[in-house]
Amino acid sequence: MENSINNEKPCLVPAAGRGFSVYYHNRYLYSRYNPQAAPIKTAISFDILPNTLVLVFSPLLGYGLKELIDKLPDDSVILLIEADEELFKLSNEYLQQIIKNKKNIYNVCIADGKSFFSLFNQNLLPAFSNFKRCLPIELSGGAQLYKLFYHSLTALADNAINQFWRNRITLVKLGRLYARNIFKNLGRVPFADYLKIKSVIKPIVVCGSGPSVENIIPFLQKNSDDCFVISVDNALMTLIKSGIFPDAVIAVESQLAIEKAYIGSCGTRIPIIADLTSRPHVMELTGGKVSFFLSEYEQCNYLDRIKKILNIVTMVPLGSVGLAAMEIALTLRKDESIPVFFCGLDFSFKPCKTHCRETPSHRKLLDEHNRLSTILCGESSFDANSFYFTGKDGKASITTPALSGYGKTFSARYSNVQNTFDIATEGMDTNIKKKSLENVLEIVQHFRRNIDTTARIKIHENDNQISCLEKVKKFLIDELKSLEELRTILITGKKTEKIIPIIKEREYLYLHFPDGYKEPTLDISFLNRIRAEIDFFIKDIKFSLNFLEENTKT
Repeated sequence: MENSINNEKPCLVPAAGRGFSVYYHNRYLYSRYNPQAAPIKTAISFDILPNTLVLVFSPLLGYGLKELIDKLPDDSVILLIEADEELFKLSNEYLQQIIKNKKNIYNVCIADGKSFFSLFNQNLLPAFSNFKRCLPIELSGGAQLYKLFYHSLTALADNAINQFWRNRITLVKLGRLYARNIFKNLGRVPFADYLKIKSVIKPIVVCGSGPSVENIIPFLQKNSDDCFVISVDNALMTLIKSGIFPDAVIAVESQLAIEKAYIGSCGTRIPIIADLTSRPHVMELTGGKVSFFLSEYEQCNYLDRIKKILNIVTMVPLGSVGLAAMEIALTLRKDESIPVFFCGLDFSFKPCKTHCRETPSHRKLLDEHNRLSTILCGESSFDANSFYFTGKDGKASITTPALSGYGKTFSARYSNVQNTFDIATEGMDTNIKKKSLENVLEIVQHFRRNIDTTARIKIHENDNQISCLEKVKKFLIDELKSLEELRTILITGKKTEKIIPIIKEREYLYLHFPDGYKEPTLDISFLNRIRAEIDFFIKDIKFSLNFLEENTKT
């Protein structure tokens, strides 16, 4: 917040018989002559669309608020925000007289973004799912006292609303696949190894699939034994073809297309660290050990129940395999003294080359090259949403809104994490400290002198397999019984009072519906869609139970 508050108290100043102005910090926060005119004019000038979160900054005495309330749609909300405690104490009495018994109007005093989000997280305000837009309004000069803070709140609200709807689009497209993959992978969990957190005691190198990863291949060819190399799935063959066998590959992609990234890796026995939502067949492709983690792609009961029976690493949904790889690296390193270097996480690309060589997209480009189809094909680089920016090398690079968003998330999440370094020479600048390969070599050599970096590091550990198997089996059997019971109820129409309780514990049946963010109902169209989903999941649960039975025998 840009102001340092002193002990001055705000005071009311009579304004020529037209109400009161407020004097604070050596300025009038309303006109001294007609304090109501400007706020009322401002309020009248706004049109409030349905599903709008209206942010009224520093409402003070509430001038103009009545006009806003009169035009507020039933599905919209007005949030009165004051950052100054003294102004809040002064204004609250006046505002309560205006908003008393009014729906969808809230008055709060907050001083940071965390407090803002806590209002939503604690259900003190309607969830962001109720809104499609944010409308900031200033009805007094008090908003200028904390201008930057109020602007940041507007940005936070806008981003939260946009993020919710972006996530909804993703869930509509992939939500069912995420859940089906989870149930298929559950049968593999008892036979997988658990990630041993804080187990890596040598420098970690995270390799993304951006073009910049090619620049560090010579370094890794000489020094990979002294580093713990983590590769994203798309960059796996880039490293293998260069004679570099990573210590782990991160798998998060849920769709069939990702299997192309593993062509050529069969028999390498490279360990796979996979999201439970990732494609099940991928676990068999390298022949290496498999460990699982869980991205909580939505806050829901069924994921909470799964977490209770599985002792696996959980993380927030990051959307990008590169971010997931970085998160795993930080989870595995022993402490902050272990450096984490990353490259290939460019969040951008060069014209006609979106990924490093040997990735599926690059191989496809080479395979389709002929006399009639030039290798310098711009279709993959230039679409309606791509745009240029200046990369960390000072040259023009191309990115997209999605890649740029991942880059900003990466920067916000890791720029203040100790001992993380960017060793790429191109791509988006993520505001993380940079190191040259010469500096990296010095650090690696320092670790080599002090510890045995060539010793094999165990990032996996075996838990009680029998206990885990029994828990998973019981969970799957209980789910199967509940789904079969729900199917019978929907067919016969008997015991309908059980429908909502069963569905609420199994959000995977409806989260991917366009209206899946709403509470389940007994509406016939909703139940018909639920009925159509049940058979998919019964099939997947039986698949996992059969997998458990077959592998238990062997």
